[in-house]
Amino acid sequence: MNINDPKRVRELYINKDTLSTRVALHDKYSVNQNDWVNWVFEQYKLKENINILELGCGTGNTWIGRDEHIPKDTKIILTDISDLMIQKTKEKLGTNKHFSFQVMDVQNISYEDGYFDIIIANHMLYHVPNISKALSEIKRVLKNDGCFYTTTTGLNHLKELQDIYRIYEGKVKFNYSSEITFNLDNGINILEEYFKEIEKHHYIDSLEVTEAQDLMDYIISYNEIPKIVYDEICGIIEREINEKGMFKIITDSGMFMCRLEKTGNST
Repeated sequence: MNINDPKRVRELYINKDTLSTRVALHDKYSVNQNDWVNWVFEQYKLKENINILELGCGTGNTWIGRDEHIPKDTKIILTDISDLMIQKTKEKLGTNKHFSFQVMDVQNISYEDGYFDIIIANHMLYHVPNISKALSEIKRVLKNDGCFYTTTTGLNHLKELQDIYRIYEGKVKFNYSSEITFNLDNGINILEEYFKEIEKHHYIDSLEVTEAQDLMDYIISYNEIPKIVYDEICGIIEREINEKGMFKIITDSGMFMCRLEKTGNST
């Protein structure tokens, strides 16, 4: 199933909040002591008096509890294509003077050329129907000495779940991590058309799930599964937990840091 199909994006994010279900699984079962959101925030090089644009901000979790780490006079515009996501983000951050909120399509950014010092697009470029148009817009509104941060997953992300999905190919149209259009493995090839310097950083982690229902909630947040298949997948997960005490899943996530000009810091 094409994960950047606009209809599918509406189902996942615009018409209902399935994102929170997926975030909750990682929050509850992540092995890495430095959780994903903290790691992502630590990569940002924030300075005083800069303009930041986040595209596809979701529910704004990256910024929760960060007040003391946001420099003076920093302006952060949080955008999403989903009114629902913006509403939820406003509920969390709406009283914070650093933030403003806007429904926006990354393929049509409503700001002037070279306006932003930092642009952020986390786990969202693979949802965009026309990624070339999106990256052209990002490049257009980024300052020459600015930085674009974007996260995504790799081909082996949640491999253990993908292995289960393949058992039921032909019965269910699953969303495979290995089929996303923008990933850690092809990302540099896509980005180098727009940026002169690109760094790739991996986040090492796994999930050790001890409650089958939590994992099933995650699976159905992405996939529509008939009851007979649902019960069979749940049975596979429950047997693994009963035998090994957990269902272990390897994650494959990371970030690209992109600049329009070379700084000599590329890794």
